[in-house]
Amino acid sequence: MSSEQLLLSSFAVLLIGAGLTALVGKARRAAGYLALLTMALAAAGLCVVGVRALLWGPIQVGPLFSVSGLGATLTLRVDGLGGLFLIVISFVGVCATLYSIDYMLIYREEDLRRYYPFFLLFVLGMVGVVTSWDMFFFFVFWEFMTLASYLLVVFEKSSAVNLRAGIKYFVMTHVATAFMLVAAILLWRVGGASFAFPAMKSGLQALGGSPLLHVVLAFFLIGFATKAGVFPFGDWLPDAHPAAPSGVSAMLSGVMIKMGVYGVLRVFVWMLPISHASLIWGGVIATAGAVSLFVGTLTALTQTDAKRLLAFHSIGQMGYIWLGLGTAIAFMPIAAPVAVVALIASLYHMINHACFKSLLFLSAGSILHRTGTRDLNQLGGLRKFMPLTAVTALAASLAISGIPPMNGFASKWMLYQVTLLGGADVPMYLVFGLVALFISGVTLASFMKFMATSFWGSWPGKEPPRATRDVPSTMQASQVILALACVALGIVPLAAVWGLFRAVSPLVPVGYQPAFASLFQSAQGGSAIWRGLGTNLGEGLATAWGPIVVLIAGLLCLLIANRIYHLGHAPVRTSETWYSGEALTARQGHYWASSFYLPFEDFLRMRIGRHRTSGVYPRLPLPRLPDPESLRRALDLDNRFYYPLVRWGAGLLERLRETHVGIPQVYVLWMVGGTVLAVIVLFSLSH
Repeated sequence: MSSEQLLLSSFAVLLIGAGLTALVGKARRAAGYLALLTMALAAAGLCVVGVRALLWGPIQVGPLFSVSGLGATLTLRVDGLGGLFLIVISFVGVCATLYSIDYMLIYREEDLRRYYPFFLLFVLGMVGVVTSWDMFFFFVFWEFMTLASYLLVVFEKSSAVNLRAGIKYFVMTHVATAFMLVAAILLWRVGGASFAFPAMKSGLQALGGSPLLHVVLAFFLIGFATKAGVFPFGDWLPDAHPAAPSGVSAMLSGVMIKMGVYGVLRVFVWMLPISHASLIWGGVIATAGAVSLFVGTLTALTQTDAKRLLAFHSIGQMGYIWLGLGTAIAFMPIAAPVAVVALIASLYHMINHACFKSLLFLSAGSILHRTGTRDLNQLGGLRKFMPLTAVTALAASLAISGIPPMNGFASKWMLYQVTLLGGADVPMYLVFGLVALFISGVTLASFMKFMATSFWGSWPGKEPPRATRDVPSTMQASQVILALACVALGIVPLAAVWGLFRAVSPLVPVGYQPAFASLFQSAQGGSAIWRGLGTNLGEGLATAWGPIVVLIAGLLCLLIANRIYHLGHAPVRTSETWYSGEALTARQGHYWASSFYLPFEDFLRMRIGRHRTSGVYPRLPLPRLPDPESLRRALDLDNRFYYPLVRWGAGLLERLRETHVGIPQVYVLWMVGGTVLAVIVLFSLSH
């Protein structure tokens, strides 16, 4: 089957699958397996299309149809960048769907016909966003994606908290989309009244260095930053992610917020000519990333709700990605090697984040599934009951914390290089690199808290969890797949970087990107992908990293230590925890999640006027507006418009009712009168 047919077939499969799951939604498990089959078939086609685009160049379908007079044409095009996003969407989508089969059974009071159809339509919307080659239809799919995800966020409709989170998400993202729409209309007028991406690119080039160019870029940036969850535009994220079912949370954090990254790459890298504007807006994006990773991660450190902790980490980790994007855009006019390596580092962290953050949300969902709570203060000792979930959660925690040889270390290591070494030319990026390095330590501290309070220690309650076994096999399988991806992307970084190099190639002008061999090489020389990764930022080999060597050395050290321990035949004694002579129960002596890092939390407390905050994330109360009686009357639309209209209509109908007297002759008279009136009107119109 051709690539074009595969792409269209994947759209059709997702659309048909959404309809079928709506029909069989009452059979809860059958609907889950049908959704998995649909997602697997669509993902297979999309992955083939994505790999072909990465290896052999763009794939285009259409134009399929046009909107006459508007200059909009539905054309689907997959280049290397779009192919990369299709693979990420497909991989995480299959894992989240597989996980949902058993997880969604806990929602006994909810109708799954409101889940699986919208889940598949949500995926369809994201696929449309990364394959549209026309800004008008880009917005169509963007809104389609947003509406479907909103319905998934408010899936648990009986919860007022979830409904408020959904409304906040809906309003903020639509206001941001309005900014992007205004920017696109401005480019539409400049680019020849066409919404095609090449016309949008020509429009940006035609604006040159005019003030209007910066207005357009600012409007686009607001829209993309809001969807990406970048501070402060992503204030919807800490509320919406915990509200959604865990499979949806994995998709929101693992995939959907990356649509903002895709938008930045299309507009600020592919469309925007390399110029002084690149230097300016690259600095803006990098600054937003540095602030976001600082504020989001420090705020996550103080959370005791497992999913809310992970949501704030999404803000922080998106900061890493945006820091890499901004560094790449800013260095495009200055140093091509630094810019290209920064682009690849940013995309590398993006796919790594898709794996470990999706896995972390699934782990939090497994905890909720078995214990009925997300409150870390109410958890502990779950490794005894959920051993596999504990292992996969540990893998994801190490990955997000940047512990070698997990995938998070490799991408962060590259980001440190481009910021710290690039800071020799622009010192601001040196500061950003140091901030990123510090926040990586804070991330580790945060996930030490997450693991210690949920899986280690002891269960704080009198009764054990409601189930003394791990989650069902479908949930375990999805967690294992994502954990293996976290390991694989970390131990063969050269293979991942080669694919990302292919994805970046269509974004930059022809001849701009240095050869792959001049930027990257095996850490020990040669071309074998298992030998590690070395980088060259234009002045020779800068750094090198050999994860497999480190992994083997680490395993050998563990084996030697274990062997020495067993040779010593040291006696083992198990006893109750000693509380300095106090007679305390396990619950009284439990170390609560809210007790972690208290001195650090006190240090972060801020006071602004009369208001205090518990951290660096601003939570100031909104000012109270005056509420005069005249304003309430002016805004009372019911009494001013609706009720008077209803009374007038009721009076008119009452008068018409009086004509129904029940006498046949009167009805005949009405018919004759109506006929005469119709003839008079027709004659008057004929003249």
